[in-house]
Amino acid sequence: MPQRAPGRIDACLTLSLSLAALSGGLFLPLSLVYFTVLTDIPLPVLGAIISGSVLIGLPLPLVTGMLVDRWTAHPVVAVGLGLQAVAYAGFVVARDPLEVLLASAVLAVGVRLFWSSVFTFLADYAETRDGLSMEQWFGRLNAARTVGIVVGGLITGAVISVQAEGAYLALAWAASGCTALSTGLILGVVRTRPRAGDAPGDEPSTYVSILRDRVFLRFLALNSVLALATLFFGLSLPTVVRSRLDGPGWLTAALLVANALLVAVLSARGADLSSRTSKVRLLKRAALLWSGAFAVLAVAMTLPLAAAALVLLLGVALLSVAEILHAPSSTALVDELARGARGRYLAAFQYSFVVAELVGPIMFTALFDLAAALPFAVVAVGCGLVAVALNRRERRPLPIG
Repeated sequence: MPQRAPGRIDACLTLSLSLAALSGGLFLPLSLVYFTVLTDIPLPVLGAIISGSVLIGLPLPLVTGMLVDRWTAHPVVAVGLGLQAVAYAGFVVARDPLEVLLASAVLAVGVRLFWSSVFTFLADYAETRDGLSMEQWFGRLNAARTVGIVVGGLITGAVISVQAEGAYLALAWAASGCTALSTGLILGVVRTRPRAGDAPGDEPSTYVSILRDRVFLRFLALNSVLALATLFFGLSLPTVVRSRLDGPGWLTAALLVANALLVAVLSARGADLSSRTSKVRLLKRAALLWSGAFAVLAVAMTLPLAAAALVLLLGVALLSVAEILHAPSSTALVDELARGARGRYLAAFQYSFVVAELVGPIMFTALFDLAAALPFAVVAVGCGLVAVALNRRERRPLPIG
């Protein structure tokens, strides 16, 4: 290949990740509203359908890890993206409960396949090239995901305000097109080679041996709290601004955009720190930053709107710095722990985010109903306890960064 081809391939991969993130951002906040507008399916039935599709995807990280360790991550990532493109296109024609369930299940499978394999793909890719490090690719993926969710959410908000069926259909087609293009770009990326000792067909550590890995399981439990912190702000902000602060809708959008911009600008710095600093130390700092950020958000719940908006902005700054430290360091730390089973470990690692996705909405709604500041105070305490645990872990001679 020409000498300049590697740079083009890196750009191709970056664009692919960005398009995948944008498609998720377009449809993530829309799924329930979309079918409420375009179908006659009762809301309780829709809720059951969407929850059922999530349950279908729960075992997939385990299966994905085995597939990745045997055949490499490249084809699994492509299949995951392709299934998402098919699912979004299916949403255009799905009208009865069975069709909606089928399309939602295909989407859930595609999403789980993608997120359970993309980190291994990026790690393998980084090791075959003289370019960005593994941590830098992890940071780039996190930036793409954050910006994609925010930009997609803003577009979706505009579509919802229009209240036109054609706009909803156009959004589904846009999500399908973005993901299809992302799939094509991934397929155009040079195939990765697994690192030495991880050749396809080998039988690395089984999940039984991973379940015996106490260091990894402890970190998985700790990261479940940090994963909750990454999701909690976006999950809670619209309700907080509307129901507690009685603020304008643009305030939510402005704070989310500020978060996305900070993450996009600072991600390279966070990845650079992760590549040359103790990962446990960086995660401890992230936990402390999140603890402080959510304590600040709890205080904001007690203030009038103008003062609360300024305090929320401070909280966003702290949350953003915590996120750019956590994203590359946590995944790279799991890679260090993998010891010949990169695909399985990085796939199993996704369960910490699955736990956060399941616990977050229930926890927020239950505690917010009792007191507006309570859910943020609880997350602040949880992150503080994680920082204490990581501080103890850092002082022990373990085979981690």
